Amino acid sequence: MLRYRIRASHLVPFTALALAIAAGCSNDETGSNDSLQAAAPNTDKKPPTTGGGDSGNTTPPIETTDRDADVPEKTGCALTPSADFCDDFDSPDALTEGKTKWDFVERSEQPVATLSSDRAVSAPSSLLSQIIDGTTPGAKFAKTITKSNFTEATWDYDVYFENPGQNDGYFLDDFQFADADSFGFRIVVFAKDGAIDYARVEHNAAGRDAEFGDRFPEGTITLGKWLHFKQTAKFTFADDGGTAGNKVSYELDVDGTPVWTKEYAGATRAQAAFARIAGLAYVFRKDLSAGLKINWDNQVLVLK
Repeated sequence: MLRYRIRASHLVPFTALALAIAAGCSNDETGSNDSLQAAAPNTDKKPPTTGGGDSGNTTPPIETTDRDADVPEKTGCALTPSADFCDDFDSPDALTEGKTKWDFVERSEQPVATLSSDRAVSAPSSLLSQIIDGTTPGAKFAKTITKSNFTEATWDYDVYFENPGQNDGYFLDDFQFADADSFGFRIVVFAKDGAIDYARVEHNAAGRDAEFGDRFPEGTITLGKWLHFKQTAKFTFADDGGTAGNKVSYELDVDGTPVWTKEYAGATRAQAAFARIAGLAYVFRKDLSAGLKINWDNQVLVLK
């Protein structure tokens, strides 16, 4: 800290001294000196300027604004720039044939898969899946990503149940790793009287009966609320390429809480060649699921 010994002969007017100190103060944003510099009294009694005009004073103005104030907060796919696949449905062409990121989006005269601005986690829009009536062709959307030698796949998304259907079930999603849907996981949801009856994970593998997990704890899926689903599948492959020793550890989290975790017999390295994700993959009886409305946002897939 600098110390000043003030003698009577060195006293200057208070305003001139204050301005001189202010001119020499540190300002991290403008890059000026960190040390205080003494300034000579202003003999013409005019207050010093802070740059500009013809004053000859080149001292830069002191910035007081926050430089980050105008930087928009990152949302949607901007939060996961390194993901192998991401869609936040914010592009007006997100579902347009020939422009969409998805390999398949159900096409129909009925509005079964459309962009909706009614609600979204990342504005301005989300995808709305609907089952109109028994003649609805479906509302599936799907994407396949191929990546060599991955051993872990994570798929997460935001989902909003406005109407879960009336009295039947459907595959809410489908997370597959082999051709002909021969190895993967599905979340199965059943409705009853227009409310969620129960939901659980189904594991499917060629040559084996489907394995059903326990029903989710009551209240896991609630209507009229955005929920965040995250599924992770971690593979262990036999060194010799055979079937012995192959394992897959699967976990489903809803809003950060583990809902179902289990280790299963795995696929071979040759079988697990890609990851395919699909929303509303299959509706068992569309006439009994009429009225179903589900919004989706921020679909993210990471393979590593």
